[in-house]
Amino acid sequence: MRLDTSMSQRMEQKMILAPRMIQSMEILQLPVMALQERIEHELQENPVLETKEDNAEEQASTDEIDEVTEPSADGAVDVPPDKELVIDDKGDNEQDFDRLMAINEDWADHFNEEHRPSINRISEEMDKKHDAMVNMPSRPQSLQDYLSDQLSFLDLTEQQIALVRHLLTYIDESGYLSNVQKTPAADVLTVIGQNFDGQIPLAQWEECLAVVQKLDPRGVGARDLRECLLLQILPETPHRDVLRVLIQNHLEDIQHNRLPIIQRKTGFDLETIKEAIEALKHLNPRPGSQFTAQNIPYVVPDIVVERTESGDYSVRLLDDWVPNIYISKRYIEL
Repeated sequence: MRLDTSMSQRMEQKMILAPRMIQSMEILQLPVMALQERIEHELQENPVLETKEDNAEEQASTDEIDEVTEPSADGAVDVPPDKELVIDDKGDNEQDFDRLMAINEDWADHFNEEHRPSINRISEEMDKKHDAMVNMPSRPQSLQDYLSDQLSFLDLTEQQIALVRHLLTYIDESGYLSNVQKTPAADVLTVIGQNFDGQIPLAQWEECLAVVQKLDPRGVGARDLRECLLLQILPETPHRDVLRVLIQNHLEDIQHNRLPIIQRKTGFDLETIKEAIEALKHLNPRPGSQFTAQNIPYVVPDIVVERTESGDYSVRLLDDWVPNIYISKRYIEL
C-alpha cells in the first residue's frame, strides 16, 4: 500500500445558512399562539428588549378634545357656532345647489332605504336559523346522568334511590368514589353518611354502594384501584382466581415485572401468571374516563381572507395584537 500527499482543485456548490437565518425561518413558521409565547418569553429573558405602547393616537385625540372644550375666562366652554345657511338672492344660486348636493351625499344612507325582504324570504331565513339551532351539538351525557338513568330499571325503594343518588354525587370523572376529606378508604362511607344524615346506619350505605357498583360501566363506585379492578372481574374472565390474588397482593410486583417473586409467593406456574397479567391489561383503571368532556381548543387564525366590494379577495395578516418591540435606548447608548 502506497501512502502519499497531493494537491487537487475541486468546484462544488453548498448552501450554508447562518444561525440568524435559521432563527428567522423558525420564527416565521410559528403559529400565532406559539409566536405570542415566544415574544413573551423573550421579553422576560432579554432585558434589552422593550415594548412600545401605542398611545400616540389616543393622546392626540385627547389633545384635540381639550382644545375644542377649553373653557374661557368666565368659565364657559367655547363651542364653535353652527354656520348659517345664507341664500344668495342676487347671484345664480350655484352655491346653494352645491350645498344641497352635499347634503344629499351626506344623508344618502338615511334617505335611500335598502330593499325590504319579502315574507317568504323572512320565513326562509327563520327556517335556516331553526335548522342551525336544531343541529347544534347538545351537551354530552355525564357519568352521573348515565348512572342515574339506570336506576329506573332497578327495584328500589324511595329511600334507597335517595341514598344512591347521594352517592352518585361523590363519583368523580374517573368513576371512583371521591374522597374529598382525605380519609381512609374504609371510612369514606362514614363521612358521606354524616354529610347526608347521621342516623342512616353504615350497613345501609354499604348496600346502596353495592347497587352503585353493579351499574354500568363496571368498576364504577370503587374506593381505590384494587376494588375498581376486582369489580371488573366476571365469571367468564380467564384465570379469575389467579387474577384476583394478583390484584389483591401483587400489583406492585406486576408493575416492576417481578414475576419470579410472584411465582414463589403464590405457587402458580409462570405461564399462568403471564396469562393472568394479560387478562389484567384488558381491565380499565378509569371506568368513567369515556364520559369525560373534552374541551375543544380555540383556534386563532393567522390570516383573514375577505372579499372586497369589487369581487376580489384580500388576504390580511392578523398581527394587530403583536407588540412593537424595540431595543432600549439605555443599552444603545452604552
